[in-house]
Amino acid sequence: MPIVFLSRVVFAQGILGSDPASGKHLDLAGKPCLESSGSATPLASNPRIQNHLVSLNNHCPNPIKAKVCYYKTDECMDVDVPGHSRREQVLGVFPAIQLFRYEVKEQF
Repeated sequence: MPIVFLSRVVFAQGILGSDPASGKHLDLAGKPCLESSGSATPLASNPRIQNHLVSLNNHCPNPIKAKVCYYKTDECMDVDVPGHSRREQVLGVFPAIQLFRYEVKEQF
C-alpha cells in the first residue's frame, strides 16, 4: 500500500518585480537580493480559514522596502526587510481559499 503524506500548508504563486521597468536590488553577483515565497496556512482554531502569508528573504546587507500585493490588485502591504534577514507578512485571511497569487514590488 502506498504511503501518502498530506500537508496542511499550500504554497502560493508569487511574482517578484513583474514590471520590467521596475528596478530590483541586486547583489555583487547581479542576482536579486530579495526572494519571496507564499503559503496558505489554516488557523489552529478553525482549519477552514486560511492565512495568506508571504515570506521575504533579503540576503544583501542593505535594507529593502517592498510592497506586497495580491496579484493585479491594490490590496497591498508595505514591508521593510532589514539586511540579511527575513520577514513574514500576512496578506489576507480568507475562508476556504487556499490558492492565491501575489506580487512583490521593491521600493527605491
